[in-house]
Amino acid sequence: MQHQKIMIKSFLVNIFLVVLKIVSGIIFGSVALIADGIHSISDLLSDIFVILGMRHSLKPADDDHPFGHGKFEYVLSLLLGISIVIVAYNLGKEVIENFNNLTTIPNILSIVVILLVVLIKLILAKYLINKGHETDSEIISASGKESFSDVISSAVVFVGVITVLIGDYFNVTFLTKGDKIASIIIALFIIRIGIVIISDAVNSLQGKTVKEEICIVYKNDIRKVKGVIGVDKLDMISYGPYYQAIVEIKILGNITVKEGHDIATEVQEKLMESEKICHVSVHVNPEE
Repeated sequence: MQHQKIMIKSFLVNIFLVVLKIVSGIIFGSVALIADGIHSISDLLSDIFVILGMRHSLKPADDDHPFGHGKFEYVLSLLLGISIVIVAYNLGKEVIENFNNLTTIPNILSIVVILLVVLIKLILAKYLINKGHETDSEIISASGKESFSDVISSAVVFVGVITVLIGDYFNVTFLTKGDKIASIIIALFIIRIGIVIISDAVNSLQGKTVKEEICIVYKNDIRKVKGVIGVDKLDMISYGPYYQAIVEIKILGNITVKEGHDIATEVQEKLMESEKICHVSVHVNPEE
């Protein structure tokens, strides 16, 4: 499915970034770059987590789950947010505990690596966020937000490395701590992203309505069904990668129950032609 293809692309990019950041951080002596690499490991693990979870959310309906397994996507987002907060907390804690240790002055070439990372991650974050909106997938949007946090954290690393180099050049001890301060700022920013993802997931688990522009498309499809005079109401609820639709249609008041039932059935079949809709309930209102 399209969702899985999108996340596999993200997975491959994150493998490259993890290796680039951690190896460069070790070679060039940048604590913040290594910390940023650990952040990318969380991206990598989340991609694996999401890809495997999507397969579960796409399972068809069964006796225990008559509407399918779509809401598992929101559970994934929730767990992703929690894991991000935990990783960021441990990262910040470790840097604070070792804050007064001797600072390693990073190589100036680390700046080139950081700029390359920012460019690649910015492209990936925009791609995921746009695809998340395009496919109306919360988990892809969440991955995009998490990837965008990597752009910000890498920018913070850049400032931190520059600060350390300036501090070393002018022999200002406090400035040589810039790399570690950058790591702490990264940890705080990542925690914020995790909390936002958790909040969005909790809201979706409670039931989130589908965007109005999407509903309008389905309303127009319903109006094309012969016998439908109008659409009195259309409630659509996101169910992971799928939608549930509750429709109220208006029909002539002088037709038989059988004819009204047939129109309702045709409306249901029309909506179910969309691979995004997993359940349709149609209520008939006779014209007064």
